[in-house]
Amino acid sequence: MHQDRAPALPYCALPRLRVPTLIGVLGATLLLGGCAGFLAGQAPSPRGGYASGDKVAVILPAGGPVADAANAVREGLRAANAADDTAAKPTLTFIASDQPNQIADAYKKAVAGGATQVIGPLLKPAVDILASGPALKVPTLALNRATKPGKAAGNLYQFALAPETEAVEVAKKAKAQGLTRALMLIPQGEAGQRRADAFRGQWQRLGGTLVAEAGFDPAAADPAAAVRALLDKGKADFLFLAADGEQARQVYPAVRTAAVALPVVATSAVYSGAADAARDKALAGLYFVDAPWVLGVGAADDPLARAKLKKSAALANPLGLRLFAMGIDAYRLTPRLAALMKDAGATFPGVTGTLSIDAQGRVQRQLMLAQFTAGGPKPVTAIAAAKAPPPAKAGAETAPTKPAEAAPAAAVKPLAKPEPSRPRPEPVSRGG
Repeated sequence: MHQDRAPALPYCALPRLRVPTLIGVLGATLLLGGCAGFLAGQAPSPRGGYASGDKVAVILPAGGPVADAANAVREGLRAANAADDTAAKPTLTFIASDQPNQIADAYKKAVAGGATQVIGPLLKPAVDILASGPALKVPTLALNRATKPGKAAGNLYQFALAPETEAVEVAKKAKAQGLTRALMLIPQGEAGQRRADAFRGQWQRLGGTLVAEAGFDPAAADPAAAVRALLDKGKADFLFLAADGEQARQVYPAVRTAAVALPVVATSAVYSGAADAARDKALAGLYFVDAPWVLGVGAADDPLARAKLKKSAALANPLGLRLFAMGIDAYRLTPRLAALMKDAGATFPGVTGTLSIDAQGRVQRQLMLAQFTAGGPKPVTAIAAAKAPPPAKAGAETAPTKPAEAAPAAAVKPLAKPEPSRPRPEPVSRGG
């Protein structure tokens, strides 16, 4: 069982999904400010939450291939600790653990040093070791997810920024909006396939229809043929693009040319986190999901609001930017873990999303919907409905159209039912 600790500060026990749906971006901003608009002065700052005398041990790699990622998380944790303006601000102790087989000793060291909470480890194999062992001594927030789904060791909570969870979020947002028919365009490569598998599994679990899916070669000079072949497979409400930024810049203009009114939605992989009007011009109109903090949304008085931070190495790349935000949330979420898990309807206004914890102790993120515009990415409340093309004017001559180039038989797949051979993503709480 997870150890119970009374949280020093309250969280938001509001019905999930309802607040952003009702009041859109303003509501999300209020949530990020600690639900002040709903609890009228009764919601203290979300920056702290610890009890007097708490000591937090942080287990992260100090070197190796993930050193930069670990440093971004570390800097986020330190920044959150510095911004904690409550009287019970805890001490942070950092313990190096570069290899998964070091995690047991690192954890014993943390507990022996008087840690009341532990944050880490970061490496998935190290999380697997903790998850498969006996109940942990103190509440522990791992910064990754165990390989095996299901109930993990007591007192272990799991927080990850996995790309699969963002694809799942796209499916949830689309279905919640009433969209029922989807197309999917997948770049060749492991990352694109992981996003596609996650979206497909969640979309079908939600009862959505996947009309067809198609792969495309990011190295190809012209993806228009693959796009036309996919669009010819049937009517859809939107298209899920399982691409990163460079791949999206290559293929999205072809989609927009062939189907100007079809909404296209992607994950945060299409956005570097730094608006660039020249580079992003090709993506105008594209929807994507991302962390509120990355989009510049948050409480105006938060000293860690993105606009207030100085440039640093940790914030200089898309991954580091989001891992820094993860560090902020890991610090602020840790004293609230048991309370959030007890209440299935409870959420916390994190900078990486509206956070909740499912029955397996996994943190679920509800992300913000945004859209590329001429002025940069902007938060939006909904995906615009697909529109039928305008009817041709009477008497107007229609230019002959060039027949679509035939795509290979395996490139486009109409789907009537799930493909049992494909891996399924981890189960995700319907309320998150």
